[in-house]
Amino acid sequence: MGHRAVHFYFKLFKNIKSEHESTDLAKLELESLFGEVAPIYNFVDYALEKPLCDVLDAKFAAQDLENGKEVQIRFKDILTHEPPYGKIQGYYGVKSEVEDISSLIKRLAYTREIIIILKTVSPKNDLEKFFPQHELNYNTLFTQEGEYSIFRFITHQYFLEKSEYISKLSRNEKEIDQNVIVLFNNLMGNFYRIPASSTMRVGKRLHDYFSIREENSLYLTHYMHPYKGKFHPKMVRAILNYLFLKNKGLVMDNFAGSGTLLVEATWMGLDSIGVEINPLSVLMSNVKCYSLALDPGELEMEISNFLVEVEKALRKLGQRVIKPLEHYGQGHSLLTSVEYDFNSIMQFKRTLPSVVVEMFKNPETVDKILVAHEILKKVEDERVRNFLFLGLSGTISDLSRRSSADFLEVFTRRLRGLYLRIYLFHKLNDVLRIELGKSETYIGDTRNMRERCERFEGGVVNIKDDSIDAIVNSPPYSTALDYIRNDFPQLVLLNFTSSLDKLETDMIGNPNLKYYTKELLNDIKSEQEEYTRLPDEAKRLINKIIKSGREKEAIRTYKFFKDMYLSIKEMCRVMKPGAKCAIIIGNNHYKLDGNYEEIKNDEVILQIAEKEGFKKDKVITRELEKSMTGMIRYESIVILEKV
Repeated sequence: MGHRAVHFYFKLFKNIKSEHESTDLAKLELESLFGEVAPIYNFVDYALEKPLCDVLDAKFAAQDLENGKEVQIRFKDILTHEPPYGKIQGYYGVKSEVEDISSLIKRLAYTREIIIILKTVSPKNDLEKFFPQHELNYNTLFTQEGEYSIFRFITHQYFLEKSEYISKLSRNEKEIDQNVIVLFNNLMGNFYRIPASSTMRVGKRLHDYFSIREENSLYLTHYMHPYKGKFHPKMVRAILNYLFLKNKGLVMDNFAGSGTLLVEATWMGLDSIGVEINPLSVLMSNVKCYSLALDPGELEMEISNFLVEVEKALRKLGQRVIKPLEHYGQGHSLLTSVEYDFNSIMQFKRTLPSVVVEMFKNPETVDKILVAHEILKKVEDERVRNFLFLGLSGTISDLSRRSSADFLEVFTRRLRGLYLRIYLFHKLNDVLRIELGKSETYIGDTRNMRERCERFEGGVVNIKDDSIDAIVNSPPYSTALDYIRNDFPQLVLLNFTSSLDKLETDMIGNPNLKYYTKELLNDIKSEQEEYTRLPDEAKRLINKIIKSGREKEAIRTYKFFKDMYLSIKEMCRVMKPGAKCAIIIGNNHYKLDGNYEEIKNDEVILQIAEKEGFKKDKVITRELEKSMTGMIRYESIVILEKV
């Protein structure tokens, strides 16, 4: 077959939040996965040029999945439908041959749909080459106009993101089944529907929510547990698309947090590992990833059996019990025993800080939590046990704000909601056919990943030299959120750690100043090696803060740079030669001698990295929507390549 021009039009999401995402990140991922592209400022501009001007009158025959009838959609209406805000509406590129674009459809973060135009005598054959896993009328349409064929593909990101509205509005499996059809139909057979006003409070339907200019970040398992300071999923996906182009490999987040990068990598089919010092965060990350592969029917049965055993135990305890929600019936228990030592539970309760017990309005709640935790330990399947464990932790978070709601009712409702998200993913995946990557997050110290990593269920892990294909992380800033205090009741009640003080002392970027000792100040004043090896800019900033009379802030800044030095050194060790990493970091502002001084964390990190085996690839800076603790106004994506 001779060469022919294949024209690609990439239409961006209309809910992109900032200009830098459409001008920098959207282009970055496209040029990485596809090749050179040009910006489309307005699709009307391209409509005046070939081949668009020759096919504007084309119509797509689409199947209305909800009403079982065929509808006609004008191609010119697709081009102008829900244009993105901002300067750029999309991108244009051209290829000389038909090629498989499955990875574009599965991986792109900022592109909502891909339109392809070419001259062809066999559009069905070309469709098979473009996207072998296509589903006509669900994520794919095609038509012919004269000598041209036109193909339209909706990216996976659209369905994953918009599924959050299904989670919010669906009460059971039947409603999910119906609403999944509504979602797949939304840009296809239901194309011309006029949405209700965004301010309408009564009578709004699922279709109407899809049209709201809102970017959901808690879709599917991203939602599974409360967590402050999450990654922005779209941004993470786009960065990963730039760092690692292959469809198989091992990527990493060594500041894993709640696992956003790892979840996105799992959906992209990439294997991933995380390292995180907070055991609760490790649990979150692992459950969010592996639960996507759980069989929904088996999971529902396990949840039902577990709740029945918890109810029995609470009745035996003599506690007031509200029965679990109706559709969890009295199933046959798969647990080996419901026996537990109530005296040991009460003994543990007496060791709890009074401030934790006082967080709960109902005095019976703590007893119920501890009994449920004891029953949970007897669940034999590790994956199900940890799923339930995370549900219990989320329930504690829900109830620790002095809520008067009943424990078993809240716990049942939370588990039901988490299960429905897994069910929803499987319904979506009947069409999307995502091949999930494997992921595991370790409890560990990013400053020493060779020796200080272990699995959640136990067992030491050594992350090997030259084993990682890409890293994306966001280190806690030196004025970070207080992650330990945010999760304090769960960490204490579920006995996640033997020493909270040690956990807080070991954390990087802890905002609690009591964990910054005078020994660190002595390092600075006596010019110890850990201080002198830092870049000159870091030392200049630290000394300026000291001279301004803010020794504690200077110690905190020094500790952060000291920890990042060790972390970057470890990142270099585990990455393959030529592999790339992205560090997302903000710059602090301190008021010194009446003027604000910018603490350029990004510059210091870049200088450390260049000294320890990396070279600069690029730095992307974005202005934050809000200031955070320490007045963080800007955030940089520092991209490095291992030499």
